[in-house]
Amino acid sequence: MSWSGFILYIAPPGRIANWGSWKLMLFTKTEWQALHTIFSYLFFILVVIHLFFINWRTFLNYFKSKLKAGLNRKWELISAVILSTIIFAGTLRSWTPFGPVMTFGEKVKEGWGNKFETPPVVHMENYTLEQLSPLFDSIPAEELARTLIQKNIRIKESDTTLKLIGEENHITPSKIYETLVEVYGTNSNETHSAGRQGNSTGQGGSGQGFGRTTLKMAADNLGLEVSGLINILKEKGIEAAPETTIRDIADKLGISPREAYDMLSEK
Repeated sequence: MSWSGFILYIAPPGRIANWGSWKLMLFTKTEWQALHTIFSYLFFILVVIHLFFINWRTFLNYFKSKLKAGLNRKWELISAVILSTIIFAGTLRSWTPFGPVMTFGEKVKEGWGNKFETPPVVHMENYTLEQLSPLFDSIPAEELARTLIQKNIRIKESDTTLKLIGEENHITPSKIYETLVEVYGTNSNETHSAGRQGNSTGQGGSGQGFGRTTLKMAADNLGLEVSGLINILKEKGIEAAPETTIRDIADKLGISPREAYDMLSEK
């Protein structure tokens, strides 16, 4: 549990880990998440079995003896409660040293982006071929699927995401995208659905396109409710509507359109 938790503390964001070939100690981020979750549940279950089914008499007698003897070491108890409260509050409010610990983890996570390929659109691994169509001059999803099949990439259904297609064929979503780029190139004029256009090699591009994307379009691309994104911005003191562009939001936040889009995508 502790080791997998540490790995996830420094693992890259999903948009990087799920797009390319990121692995640490032979396992992908998804596999580390599965290991952490299963072992955490197993630990909790075994604790319950250990205390309440196997040693419940000893456990119960322990509390009875303490109640009879009275609460000793009151200052120790009070100190423990105060310390736990400080750690709890400090973590939520990002006090030092708790805040810097989380900030360091975020910097390490984002640092992976300089070493591994990032998708042209945030969380593009969740795109279906239908959603990819506008990037390739609106070529029908069925035609894209036939092209991939001709390239020995198996597809069961055209509405399957790149991530699932990749898992079925033991390749990365980026490899699937690159295969289509090699055949069709990309539609550089289609900026409303792709934040950062890929170049002819599929390795990323100029970063244009986010600015003119509206909040409604971003919500559709990310599979989120536009009302939820509006509420997130409202909490940051920004009034927005479905037609508000990412550029307007970025200007109010004092960041780039790409950073604004990434911020919304992580919510």
